[in-house]
Amino acid sequence: MQQVVNKASELLAGLDRGESLPSSWYTDPEMTEQEIHKIFRKSWQYVGPIQRLRNVGDFITGYVGGIPVVVVRNENGLQGFVNVCRHRRHEVMKDCGNAKILQCRYHAWTYDLCGDLKAAPRSDREPNFSVADYPLLPIKVETLGPWVFANADENSKSLDTYFGPLLGIIAESGIDLDSLELWSRDEWDARANWKTMLENYLECYHCPVAHPGFSAAIDVDQDSYKLTAYEWFSSQVGYVRQSALEGNAKVKTYDA
Repeated sequence: MQQVVNKASELLAGLDRGESLPSSWYTDPEMTEQEIHKIFRKSWQYVGPIQRLRNVGDFITGYVGGIPVVVVRNENGLQGFVNVCRHRRHEVMKDCGNAKILQCRYHAWTYDLCGDLKAAPRSDREPNFSVADYPLLPIKVETLGPWVFANADENSKSLDTYFGPLLGIIAESGIDLDSLELWSRDEWDARANWKTMLENYLECYHCPVAHPGFSAAIDVDQDSYKLTAYEWFSSQVGYVRQSALEGNAKVKTYDA
């Protein structure tokens, strides 16, 4: 145990000096597996925008640490479930949309919007079978502004505990979250460790070289572009250049 503590202290000291994590942490499959179980399955993960869940029957799907989830609006509000049938573990819902029921596409086990099993073909022939024993497994769901999050850890703290201050920070920047509408969604696979992708977004040191269009629209000077680290998240704030406000930006700009 002392070796583990010493190793952790060494890593933290190295981070304070600007050193990276050990290279094996970016390539070792065993490390990735531990991160999935100890980080992603125990933290709040973004699932989708609230605007896709405005009406009863609306649903969206996603993953939390590799666990498939479905979030649906029913008469009680938003509820989340593990998106796996209790029979043979087949996926229940795909993508997003609106439905009156949640039905597995393998054996047609049918659940209501509250996740309760209502019908299972031929179950009347099974002794002691009760639909009440096989509801979809629940998963925690909360919202932050227009965003929907899910958490696979039933003992996790509320979403507000981690990101509560974020709404005030966004409001101070002049953005009205209630006025935002989903414009588009792009999805792709990256051949990289998740930490490599995330660390790329934790600074704008690369912006003038790698993103000339963005840098022409936003003032990324080190004395103007502000990066702030909070306990559970970080923020980046840059001011729009006057030339961009005058319509001369090489990237698209939108009023918010």
